[in-house]
Amino acid sequence: MKNYEKISKIMICLAKKEDALTIAELHKKEIKSGFLSSLPLFFLEKLYLAVIKNDFCIIAKENGEIVGFTAGTADIKKLYSYFFKKHFFYSALILFPKIFSLRKIMETLFYPKKIELKAELLTIAVKKEFQVRGIAMQMFKFFTSEMRKRRIKKFKVLVGGELSPAIRFYEKSGFKFLKQTEVHKGKKSRIYIYEL
Repeated sequence: MKNYEKISKIMICLAKKEDALTIAELHKKEIKSGFLSSLPLFFLEKLYLAVIKNDFCIIAKENGEIVGFTAGTADIKKLYSYFFKKHFFYSALILFPKIFSLRKIMETLFYPKKIELKAELLTIAVKKEFQVRGIAMQMFKFFTSEMRKRRIKKFKVLVGGELSPAIRFYEKSGFKFLKQTEVHKGKKSRIYIYEL
């Protein structure tokens, strides 16, 4: 596959490190719920920079503006390990004030132990005004191509049980429901598997 695809004026390509801040801004704007969205913008920027450097993040651009992204990892444990080794004191400083949310922090970090599969689709987000144009699906096709390049045959996605549009997207895209889980106490999530 080429390193980009076009959908009318939309270009799908791999993100570069200089895109990390815009990706973090898009995450906070379009993904209102979830623990990561509650963290400061610059923390999310560092997290997406780690994803871009160690794994991959795909972006959709129109006229040079990022309008969507999809992030993924071949090994979620290695990604978290790299991030916290590189940003240990910084992360402690940011997360310490949320000490009363320590359960959420630990649940987010250690949920991968609930299922052995390491590869994961972490996030898909598209600006509201660009939704229902097929951009998410085009990014997902590019995403699966990147997974194949890494010889990944199967990967998972975790989605909140209340996020009906996301669940419909994953099921329509060919994900198979694996099980329901509770990553954060009192909130049901669903784990889906995609086989290449």
